[in-house]
Amino acid sequence: MGMAAGQARLLSITSRMSDNELRAQIINNQKMRLATQSSQVSEAYTTALNNAQMMFTNYDADNNATYQQLTFNALTAFNPYNNQYALSNASGQVLVSEKDATNYKAANGDLNKFLGYYGLEKTTTYFDNLSEYANADGTIPYSTGEKDNDGNMILANSGYTAEMLQAAYEGTNGHQGYNTTIASEQYYEYSTALSKFNETYTAWSATIATNMSNYLAGTLKGNGKDLNTIKQDINNASDINTMKNVLTDLSAFVTEAEKLSLGTTNTRNYFDNLQGDITLALTGERTYTAANNMVTFTGDTHNGTLSFGANAEGDANPDFQIEKTTPYYPPEYDEEGNKIKDGYWGTPSYSVLAYNDDTETMETLSSSEYTMTRNADGTITLTYGTGDDQTKITGLPNYLDGTGSETYTITQKVPLTLDNMKYTANSVISSLSSSIYQVWNPALKEFAKTEGPEYDNYIDAAKNLEKVIFGSSGYVSEAEYPNLVDVSWLLKNMNEAQTNKFMPILDVIMLDNIMNTYGEPKYSWIDTSEVTDSYNENGDAKAQWYTNLFNRMQSGGYQVLQDGLASSTEWIEFALESGLVTLEQVDSKYNWNTLMYSSCSDITEQTDSTAITIAEAEYNAAMNKIENKDKMYDLELKNIDTEHNSLQTEYDSIKTAIDKNIERTFKIYS
Repeated sequence: MGMAAGQARLLSITSRMSDNELRAQIINNQKMRLATQSSQVSEAYTTALNNAQMMFTNYDADNNATYQQLTFNALTAFNPYNNQYALSNASGQVLVSEKDATNYKAANGDLNKFLGYYGLEKTTTYFDNLSEYANADGTIPYSTGEKDNDGNMILANSGYTAEMLQAAYEGTNGHQGYNTTIASEQYYEYSTALSKFNETYTAWSATIATNMSNYLAGTLKGNGKDLNTIKQDINNASDINTMKNVLTDLSAFVTEAEKLSLGTTNTRNYFDNLQGDITLALTGERTYTAANNMVTFTGDTHNGTLSFGANAEGDANPDFQIEKTTPYYPPEYDEEGNKIKDGYWGTPSYSVLAYNDDTETMETLSSSEYTMTRNADGTITLTYGTGDDQTKITGLPNYLDGTGSETYTITQKVPLTLDNMKYTANSVISSLSSSIYQVWNPALKEFAKTEGPEYDNYIDAAKNLEKVIFGSSGYVSEAEYPNLVDVSWLLKNMNEAQTNKFMPILDVIMLDNIMNTYGEPKYSWIDTSEVTDSYNENGDAKAQWYTNLFNRMQSGGYQVLQDGLASSTEWIEFALESGLVTLEQVDSKYNWNTLMYSSCSDITEQTDSTAITIAEAEYNAAMNKIENKDKMYDLELKNIDTEHNSLQTEYDSIKTAIDKNIERTFKIYS
């Protein structure tokens, strides 16, 4: 029994030792798997460290840089502070998004329509601002380029409102458009004909001036004396009586000159004024009546201007002006709104301005330089100047005080002096010499048609200009040819068809006048898709961006890139690295140039710090877990080894005892 019990125990120990060996083998296998897991975790961490991504650089207004993963959309999206890039395929076609391709196709070759699909609209405030200068009827005046004697710019009426000018410039509401017109054959023919006409008219006028000078100095005579002789007599006159004779000869000369004049109302007034000046210098006195229209008045009894003189019919400066200014004090009210004092006019003040022949301007006289008195008959007497320069005017209708008469007789008196006589005579001769174009009839053969080729050239050029404007010849008489440059005259003498034909040119003429006065319109692009003013500051930049794209699509064609690929980081990296696409960039002159993506400063490679942080955390956690398991396995193996050694010792002891029992038994029975 004892031996049987030992054998049973031995078998039990053997079984436990075999189980321990199996457990140890399993744990060793698990430790080997931990090593594999450790290698895998390390490899994942290393991959994260080595994984660099292509990034694209964006800039803001302050040139601060931000980065995003490189995609086609990121590379080509509009940013006013970025460089503009594009990708092209092996055929040279530019790759575009589905949206860009749709917009391009819908625009059908119209750049402005293409830009409009991105919310871009080109506009200007120029014509709105013109309304500040509008006349009462809304039309816009323009400067003639000349100034009156007060230095004020002389204005003319364009006849166009600001809205009409905008339509004429942009080519809307039935207008052809400024740029379209000046680029047209019609405008080229007109401007060429006008230039030739002006050139030949100037040459002809110069010839007329020469011939007229000779005519005034030779053929035409007053009391048997031409202008050269009269000029000599003026210089030689040494006393008043001699000078009276000279003025009488000059008056006769003016009478003869008037007989050869055009005979219009303006011409008659011109000669009447010359004769009046001679009479005043000759006698020291000159009388005017209401029929002479020498007095004008603007304003009312409180504030007004009374003008008198040879220029009162419309020239810039009369002989003198009396200006009345009366301050007005409005009514006063208490805190409850009750009137406590009526409004009233204060004490008026007066200013007198006289025309200075030397400076050719109106000059304000000091209070010591003039006297102004109101007469019992309701007229005004004005005396200004001193000594030989004194002028006295009596009988002026007193419009300033509301007592002016439509019938009046005015007497103007000046000192009878030799200097005054000579000054007046020389002024009359100077006026005759400088006013021949309006005074003398160019149709008179004696001095207008004997110039030879100059006149023939002028007539030929005028007929050509007439044909360009009216579309036919023979419409204008030779005497009317100078009016071909007068727009108002042209419109009055055109029929409806001719006016419609001339309208685009008229638009250009008036727009040129307006732009010469107020500057040229400045158009800017605004982005109607963005409501912020700060963004619209970049409207021009956005328009240029999409203009560059439009031009590139037109010049080399395009290929549509699907939206999925356009947003893929993997696709663009593969496409660039494999040479499937080529990178292009716009330069400062808006030309597209190719460049290597690897040399593009806006494309960089960066590691993903977030991915690295995650990988590091996962690595540390996994390694800690592996190390803990490894320590646990080591402890289990140690325990198994200890148990195994104990079992082995017990096994050896029992086996020794069994062996001795067997040996003893054999000895007994042997």
